[in-house]
Amino acid sequence: MANITIETLTKRFDDVVAVDDVNVDIEDGEFLVLVGPSGCGKTTTLRMIAGLETPSDGEIRFGEQLMNYRTPQNRDVAMVFQDYALYPHMTVRGNMKFGLEEEPGFTDEEREQRVEEVAELLDISELLDRRPEELSGGQQQRVALGRAIVRDPEVFLMDEPLSNLDAKLRAQMRTELQQLQEQLGVTTVYVTHDQTEAMTMSDRMVVMNDGILQQVGEPLELYHEPNNVFVAEFIGEPSMNFLDGTYEDDGFVSEQLTYPFDARITEALDGVSPGSELRLGIRPEDVDLLESDAGSEDAVREDHTIEMNVTVVEPMGNENVVHLKFPDSSSTTEDLMAIVDGMRQIDAGTSVTVHIPPEAVHVFESASGDALHNRQLEYEGQAVRI
Repeated sequence: MANITIETLTKRFDDVVAVDDVNVDIEDGEFLVLVGPSGCGKTTTLRMIAGLETPSDGEIRFGEQLMNYRTPQNRDVAMVFQDYALYPHMTVRGNMKFGLEEEPGFTDEEREQRVEEVAELLDISELLDRRPEELSGGQQQRVALGRAIVRDPEVFLMDEPLSNLDAKLRAQMRTELQQLQEQLGVTTVYVTHDQTEAMTMSDRMVVMNDGILQQVGEPLELYHEPNNVFVAEFIGEPSMNFLDGTYEDDGFVSEQLTYPFDARITEALDGVSPGSELRLGIRPEDVDLLESDAGSEDAVREDHTIEMNVTVVEPMGNENVVHLKFPDSSSTTEDLMAIVDGMRQIDAGTSVTVHIPPEAVHVFESASGDALHNRQLEYEGQAVRI
């Protein structure tokens, strides 16, 4: 197995910088996911690890071995592609055995035994004599994985391998891939634009945008403590709400809202000048829609409540996504989104009292997008900063 070190990795295509000064250490046996929008540089980074692209600058090391100029076949990696890339004229057995044909030190009997062992692991033994055209998408995906596993590589590289599957099968394969990777213990680098895949599958995530690494960390760390507005907006579905305003009188002030900050936030904003432009962030699940009969219990929330209009309610079964606008808003889209319990009845066209709890807000600098303060989590009744 191998740990992978990526140092100041850069890739240029003429005047276009596809990957810009990326640094990541990938631990032996880790499941690392590269995630970001189309064109962010994640696949180019994966192709450089595989040896399909040569870095313009920087280094890629497997352990202590420099890999920059090694050919793909000399890197001991196995790649699983988005389109599976199975040979249509070969059976499943032939496709899986193909990668072993050029491997020295195997007899024909050993190659057959290895294929059958991996087929049993992936529950495709009964498919070994079929051709790819006779298989479903999920079965073809298992064959592509089997062809990679059968070689027993040091590193698995996966380029959006689930994107061609339907939603239900994709969810099933996410679970199977996690279990398989844990069982094999092989260092895995996985590329996806789907942040749900990244959150649910990874040990750690690398978020990229425009070729630049935005943040590296565990999924919940990126969700609750984003480095900047891009990470906060990209991670999470629905994404984080943002309101634009300025820093005035130890609080956030916009055309629609005056929001006093508590001591924790003002301490984090020490050094920020009055009048500075800020972005206030709040996750939809942290937005409270108060019941009409909340009474005095919620009176203490008054400084952090606002009246808003419900424009659209999206029932999801287990939850409702509620779209909200300020009464005199000129925005053509919602100003906030909230997530409430699916059994709660909320109608479009009604007015609601919205509470934004101060312990759940994020504050970002408008110009740079950098985080100035991130929310707190509650563990067993105690507020803990992550």
